[in-house]
Formats: sequence, C-alpha cells, structure tokens
Amino acid sequence: SHPKTGGKQIVCENWRNLIAVGSVPLAITNCLNFGNPEKEKTMSEFVECVEGMSEACSYLNYPVVSGNVSFYNETNNQGIKPTPAIGGVGLIKNIKNMITMNLKEDNNILIVIGKTEGNLNQSIFLREIMKKKSGPPPEINLFNEKNNGLALLQLFEKKLVLSAHDISAGGILICLAEMCIAGDLGVKINSPKTLINLNQYFFSEDQSRYIIEIQEKNIKQVFEILDKNSIFYEKIGVVQKECMSLKEEFSITIKELKNFNNSWFKKYTN
Repeated sequence: SHPKTGGKQIVCENWRNLIAVGSVPLAITNCLNFGNPEKEKTMSEFVECVEGMSEACSYLNYPVVSGNVSFYNETNNQGIKPTPAIGGVGLIKNIKNMITMNLKEDNNILIVIGKTEGNLNQSIFLREIMKKKSGPPPEINLFNEKNNGLALLQLFEKKLVLSAHDISAGGILICLAEMCIAGDLGVKINSPKTLINLNQYFFSEDQSRYIIEIQEKNIKQVFEILDKNSIFYEKIGVVQKECMSLKEEFSITIKELKNFNNSWFKKYTN
C-alpha cells in the first residue's frame, strides 16, 4: 500500500473537482477512517496518509479547517483499508460563470490539459478488466497540479472554455463518455501521437489532468495562455453529433452509451 501517495491524491482530486466547475478552492474537511492504531502497520499507514495530505494542502494553499478520525474499524480482527474521505469548498463569485461538463456544440475542439504518461497501476481498467491489483499508484507532481489548475481558472475567467471535466477514475475515455452523456453529443477522438498502447493512453489514471471544450476561433488565445504557463496539452478530438468514435477502433451512439450507463445496475440486481 502507498498511503502517502493516496493521501496526496485524495486532496488533489478534490481540488480538481472544484477547479473543473470554475471555483477557487478554499479549504477542506476530512474524515480519516482506519483500523486498529495499536497495530504498527495501521498506525504507520495513518501517519503516512496524513503526511501526504499535509504536503498537498500546504502546496495548494488548501487548508484543513475541520475533520475527524475514526479508528478501530475492523471485522474479525481484519482492519479496513486506509480510507481518507475529503470534503472541499470553493468559491464561484458569480454563479452564471459556473462551468459544467456537458458538451455544448458540434465541431468544438476538445483539449486534454496535463500529460498522460500511461500509468495503469491501481486503475479501474487494471482492476476490473485485467484483474490485477499490484503496483504503485501514479505519482503526483504538485507543481503541475497547481499550475494546471490555476491556468484553467485563467481560461475560465476570460470565458474561453465552454465545458470542462477532470480526468479521474477510468481515465480519458470515461471522462469523454461522461461529457458526451451529459451533453447528448458525441466526440470524434484522435489516436494518441505519443503512446503506442491505446489502453495505456485512454484508461491510465495519471494525475493533474482535465478535458476542456473550446471554440475553434479561440484556439490561438487558449494555446497562448497555456504556453505562457508552461502547460502540457494536446488536442484529443472534436465534438460531433450522435456518436462517440475512435477511427478503426469503435463507434457507439450516445443513445447506446446512455443505455449502458443507466441500465447496468438494474441488470446486475436482476
């Protein structure tokens, strides 16, 4: 287990959730759930998790204003896995400027902010599809985390972004699918230029990344701001009607996608 990285990740994902809707992250509260602290392993996990959270909070200027700790969460002498839960609050000065994740218009450009390294360790893809749980989680570069988030706020302020979503569980492909379902629009996806392995590119859960939707006419201005802030970015595709497609790999209508998304639980419980 990697509790220090996990502690950093939970804070950073929370920060990303707030940035993605156009808010300035202000502070967090937490509920830290662990097993028996009298056991050396449990106590060391707790200490490392708090250290990771502290490091991320300090760097992001994202203070912990309240919280609690729950110990002795065990069944048959078996402790739960370290489970830090974070609640964050951010400020949107004018609610009319809130950013949503639903795709807005055909032919708009989709950009990935942040670098995709292709780390599948501890990802949903590796766990659910490959049935593997080994390996360290992806590392977090706190400089990139803060830099990417603050650059996004600059773009929002200049009203250059129509929709945005942070990339988290499931990676790029799941992020795009969620944006398609929410907006009832599709996306024509580009094949990656950097990583050869499509699974690594589309399902890795590398940190500090977002997808944004912009208009073609604003590309130059958006790229100038990103370049000025030394942000890694790449064009992932364009918004299209009716289906989500990747050349020579798949094409699925948004209607089908919605059906898969909405009906799985009913099928699972029947």
